[in-house]
Amino acid sequence: MTAHLVGVLGGVGPGATAHFLRRLVERTDARCDQEHVRTLAFNDTAIPDRTAFLTGASSRSPVAALIEDGQLLAACGCDLLALPCNTAHSFFDEVQSALSVPLIHMVREAMAATAAMGLRRVGVLATAGTVLSDVYGRAGAEAGVAAHYPDRAGQQAVSSIIFDQVKAGLSVDPTALDVLAAPFCALGCDGVVLGCTELSLAFGGRGEAAGLPVVDALDVLADRVIEHAGRPLKNSEILPLYN
Repeated sequence: MTAHLVGVLGGVGPGATAHFLRRLVERTDARCDQEHVRTLAFNDTAIPDRTAFLTGASSRSPVAALIEDGQLLAACGCDLLALPCNTAHSFFDEVQSALSVPLIHMVREAMAATAAMGLRRVGVLATAGTVLSDVYGRAGAEAGVAAHYPDRAGQQAVSSIIFDQVKAGLSVDPTALDVLAAPFCALGCDGVVLGCTELSLAFGGRGEAAGLPVVDALDVLADRVIEHAGRPLKNSEILPLYN
């Protein structure tokens, strides 16, 4: 029987998509080409900006493009889809309802993984669009985890790193993550979630920030794709799938 073909709805952004594909390879316990996950990635950089639409800065919705790309990948034989963009999950229900194949919900999976780690109150670093839609707050409520966002100044700092540095192709000071995470300690948070794949690109691999454990939503998505594709994970601490 042919192994699962995973479609990657990419381009949002392109650097994060490339990072996601690399993490799929790095986190699969494979000893040859044939043991890796079969993927087909569409790096569609023309998808309208998700945050600009959610915040009212643009009237161009990304939904039609996301649906069109998902349908194209399904028509190419993909039987499972992954979307490595947290903000785009604000439109998850609308996109999934128009697709004939399942789309993994990265945000729900990230919060389920957070709960499985025993974390109950986490700070979420994400785009202003993700914060405005509160997709993490809703997913956290389902998982029994309270989600907290930065204050206004903190969110401006997060947005600057995402849009002015990562998306612009500039390097990011690795200590910036500690600065962003520190205010969550005062809120009683017991963890930090990288809730933007551009932040995963900038800070991926960090196990802690400001003394708090870090959950990278992109890595959680990679693990779920690997598991759904029937491949083994290199990481021995396999977290349960979201139900």
